[in-house]
Amino acid sequence: MVPRLKSLTCLAHDGELIVSLDPKTRVRVADPDGRVLALLRLLLDGTRDVPALAAALRTQGFATSDDDVATVVRQLDGLGWLEDAAAPETFDAHDRERYASNLFWFDAFTTLDVPREQPQRRLRDAHVLVLGAGGLGSAALMSLAGLGVGTLTVVDQDLVELRNFARQFTYTEAEVGQPKAERVADWLRAFDPSLRVTAERRRVDSEEDVADLLRRVRPDLVVHAIDDPAEIDRWVNGACVAAGVPLVRGGLAYTQGLYWSVDPGVSACQECLVRHRERLAEGVDRVAMEWPLVLRQEHRNRGIGPVAQVLGGLVALEAMRYLTGLTPPAAAGRYQLLDFGGDCATRTDPWPADPDCPVCATAPARVAARAA
Repeated sequence: MVPRLKSLTCLAHDGELIVSLDPKTRVRVADPDGRVLALLRLLLDGTRDVPALAAALRTQGFATSDDDVATVVRQLDGLGWLEDAAAPETFDAHDRERYASNLFWFDAFTTLDVPREQPQRRLRDAHVLVLGAGGLGSAALMSLAGLGVGTLTVVDQDLVELRNFARQFTYTEAEVGQPKAERVADWLRAFDPSLRVTAERRRVDSEEDVADLLRRVRPDLVVHAIDDPAEIDRWVNGACVAAGVPLVRGGLAYTQGLYWSVDPGVSACQECLVRHRERLAEGVDRVAMEWPLVLRQEHRNRGIGPVAQVLGGLVALEAMRYLTGLTPPAAAGRYQLLDFGGDCATRTDPWPADPDCPVCATAPARVAARAA
């Protein structure tokens, strides 16, 4: 292992350093004799192992042992400041260049033991099933492709329409009347010829339809971007939990954007949310449960391009958390809400796991064991 300093900022004054890898976090380090700064400088080029670093420090007049340097290197690694310059490369020059900004992003989370190419490799080996290729689905697909998710299956029943173009940017007017699933698959293949993309034009009409897709496709994760029929969320949730496949859902409620996810056997699921709402309604909102609905207006899709792109990106980011394991999912068993009609403020609204949830009870034991 050959430690190398990541790209960080270091200020020095009067025996003290202020160091930041991420601008939101600054670390003050006491360095009265300058040996810490000397070590940081030696770590810049990533050509020395611990004994070589200790030897180089001694030539600069610092009395230090190999064990002393090893201890400091472990501390610096614990701060996330180091990477292993000797880590094997798993990508060729083309892919390292194509995914360069991804690799630099992963730099913020990797360590000496977790090289920056590891999360990118996990994405390349992953398979995501995307239900719906409309505004949210197509935007999420664009981000998933940019992340380098290696295999994508797209399911959508609709045809391209002129009204789609305000928020769906993977289609052209020349494709009006053609199946969305096939056209977005063409876009993905053109964007990255190395992606493995399958398109299915079909309608999802039941939980069994979703379960059938999961059995055949065997994805690592599902992105859910279908709005109709009304029961669709329960169908997708039920099938995904039973199969042990994480689910990420996004949507728009008038001007409020939202996304949430389900980690089967670990987080609360969507059925837990339904049961939670029923309990709340019994206590404080019985009117909504008992009064009949007397006006039902036609559903209007109010999604605009910026909203679809932001939500699609956040859904893809949540998918990335599951697929790489670098950080825990941010929306598991909780709404992440964005006020697009106002100041774009965000808030989080979790819901409790229901110990008697019949859907959670179907989660495979191998998945549920991760909660321990």
